[in-house]
Amino acid sequence: MKKLMTLALTLILGISMIGCSSKSVATVNGEGIPLEYYKTYVNWTKLSYESYGYTSSVWETEMEDGTTSSSSEDSKSSEKKTYWDSFKESILQSMEQSEVIYQKAKEVDVLPTDEEVQEAVDSFNESVNSDDTIKEQAEKAGINDEFLKYVLTRELATSAYQEYYNENTDVEESKLKEEYEANKDSYNTVTASHILISTTDDSGEELSDEKKAEAKEKAEEVLKKAKAGEDFAELAKEYSDDTSNAESGGELGAFTYGQMVEEFSKAAFALDKGEISDIVETSYGYHIIKVTDKAVTYETTKDDVKSALLSTKFSEEIQKLVDDAKIDVNEDKLKSISYK
Repeated sequence: MKKLMTLALTLILGISMIGCSSKSVATVNGEGIPLEYYKTYVNWTKLSYESYGYTSSVWETEMEDGTTSSSSEDSKSSEKKTYWDSFKESILQSMEQSEVIYQKAKEVDVLPTDEEVQEAVDSFNESVNSDDTIKEQAEKAGINDEFLKYVLTRELATSAYQEYYNENTDVEESKLKEEYEANKDSYNTVTASHILISTTDDSGEELSDEKKAEAKEKAEEVLKKAKAGEDFAELAKEYSDDTSNAESGGELGAFTYGQMVEEFSKAAFALDKGEISDIVETSYGYHIIKVTDKAVTYETTKDDVKSALLSTKFSEEIQKLVDDAKIDVNEDKLKSISYK
């Protein structure tokens, strides 16, 4: 369900269709964005929002700036702007961007094949049909295979173009090093497992001093076993109070310094690969940490740094393409769509 909700809230939409203005909510470089598909996307996303508590009172709420300005630069209005107006505009802007990317992907010949699109459609349908609530929402919104081809063609084209862009865009070594030095804490990672002996009860309240002393004594006993060479994962399964990862041997995966509380990160990043910490106390309790891998140099994080810089450059490239595109919005069609 989470995957479907994410798709509903963040889909990049569009398909290259030439049509008369009466059937398009907007045109991008002369290519129409079909009104029918725009309505379906609005309905689908609206239902998703409403499942999180959006009601007519929310949609009718006026925005702070109090005016409506459409995505068409030639059209300005002094009408009051509601959340519904903003919601529709944001969807249309996503569709406009999607059409721009689609056109660029077509230009450089990286569009998805019909087989790839159909595979994505089948996968989506399989996921929808496995959840009665989502299936009902999809049917209510009017989602069908033609709409899904429209959506997923754009999603796949965007991914393909980004891959093409990354492969054909150079990033200077000096820029990579500059980025790494400026943001080391965002790139350096430690991969670790831990055993937690908690000092809080089930409601999150701190234990009494007596109970905390017992917890520390238990932690010291477990630490001796770990330092003596007993299997760390098995110790975590037996003793750790962190139910989110105890069964997986206390595995935390890779994390940056800022992703953990200060005391934990400080201890973990001070360890070498394969080392086990002494007892580390945090607000959660007493931890025993084992580091299984480290990436704390430019060379070990270089790929991540490059990916981050390419992502930024790609966003800038897409914004330029959108800024240079000729976009015309059918204001009457846009305004005619009601949340009721």
